[in-house]
This record gives sequence, C-alpha cells and structure tokens, in this order.
Amino acid sequence: MNIKDNLKEYEQKGYLNKDFRFFHISDKEELDIPYHYHDFHKLILILDGNVKYMIEGREYELLPFDFVLVNRFYIHRPVVSSDGGTYDRIILYLSHSFLESNGLLDAFNISAEKDSHVARFSANISAELLDMLKLIEDDMAKESSEYAGELTTRLDVLKMLIAFNKACISEERAFGAEARYNRRVIELIEYITDNLGSDLSIDLLADKFYMSRYHMMRTFKKETGYSIHRYISEKRILKARDLIISGMPTTAACIESGFKDYSSFSRAFKNQLGILPSDVKI
Repeated sequence: MNIKDNLKEYEQKGYLNKDFRFFHISDKEELDIPYHYHDFHKLILILDGNVKYMIEGREYELLPFDFVLVNRFYIHRPVVSSDGGTYDRIILYLSHSFLESNGLLDAFNISAEKDSHVARFSANISAELLDMLKLIEDDMAKESSEYAGELTTRLDVLKMLIAFNKACISEERAFGAEARYNRRVIELIEYITDNLGSDLSIDLLADKFYMSRYHMMRTFKKETGYSIHRYISEKRILKARDLIISGMPTTAACIESGFKDYSSFSRAFKNQLGILPSDVKI
C-alpha cells in the first residue's frame, strides 16, 4: 500500500493505532475531501499550494509555512484550488495519550483556547521546524537499516514537538491568522459544545439564537458541512466514549452525554464507532 492509500485509510477511519504517523504528501490533482473528524490530533505544515482549511465553522486562507492544528474530534476539511499547482504538505498524526503522557499538549490547548487553528512563526523558527521535520522523514527512510531506527525517529519527533510547543508558547502573535466565519454559527457551536448533556432541540436552539428553524439549519450546514442534528449526535457520542474510557458506567455516560434512552444511545454509538458502548476498552 503506498503512502497516499495509507493517508486515505486513516482519514476515512478517523483512528490512530500508534503514537504518531508521519506523511509528506504532494498532490497535483484536485482533491475532494469531505468534512470529517479524527480520534487524534493533526499537525500540518503547508509547503506549497492554493489551499483553504475549514475547521469547526472557521475558514483559513493558508500560506506556505503555515502550521495547521486540528484538535481531535474537530470537524474539518481542506479545500484545494484546481489551479494546476502542487499541494505540498507535511502531516503528523498524534495520539492524545502520546502528547499527554509527554506533556506536549500545550500547542493544541492554546489553539483551542484562542479558537485559532493556524500558527505562523518568524522565518528562522519556521526554518528550524522544517529542518526537524525533514530529519524525521530521513529517519523513517532508513529505520529498518539503522541501529535503533524506530527509537531514533521517536526521539526526533519528540524533539520537534518540544520545539513546536515552545514556539507556540513564546510567540505571542503565532495564532494571529484571520479566519472567515459566521458569528452565529460559531456561537451555536460553542453553545452546543458547552451543553451536550442538556436539551439541544432545534426549537430550543432557534429560540435561543433568535433564528428561524430553517435559516438556522441551512446556515449551519453551509458553514460546517454537517446538519445540526448530526453534529450534536456525533459530539455526544465522542463525549460518551471519553467518559466510558475514564471509568464512568455506560448508563451514566449515556445520561451525561444528553441521550434520553439507552437503546437510542447504544444504536447511535454502534453506527458511529462500530462497537457497542459496553465494548469500549477502559
């Protein structure tokens, strides 16, 4: 299986069974990637190409050497222009437990706190980080032939992530990239995220945000690619799964996540994640 097939497989699954994955991808053909989310964090360095990134209702016009941070469970998609150019990027898939156990979640936490998903650094910092990513690519090319090849790659990934987190913490303007967004949709997303365990009926949301049902649903779908119902359901399932993993009984997780009965919760859980709530490994 070539690297593009690997990338497509992971994009479709939304899961990562290792601590990290590294890809350097160049595409000349037009890409049509639907809205999706992942079970892991994703870091992308844009090297070339006319590309926008849509993340949780925000749209970013990207430049070379922009770093895109996509937190796990965030709904997103790239939009690549068909201008005949090359879309060139380096991608790191990073498991939450890997980042958490090594104390390297700061960059993604800052991104979430600032509601900004693109980091731009000075030329010297960008060049340093690019060199570190190229070193990882070199490591991977000779893993099987070098002594402790996989360990060398792991160490260089950790070094790069340390440097990246330091840059995100120290560079005050790193997350200053402007995004186009619909303020009402962002407010809706924030309210839904903060109230997953409460009533989130269409009528309640329409009344709260002084919008007609039709206009609210149409605008939300246009800006996020998801219907409100699907967005709420998927976010509730992901919250429930995290609660179960943390040790909460499945029935309690069902209630805490906003489901009214266990049968509908169990059915939605199986449809979305492919397993029953009782099958989640703690």
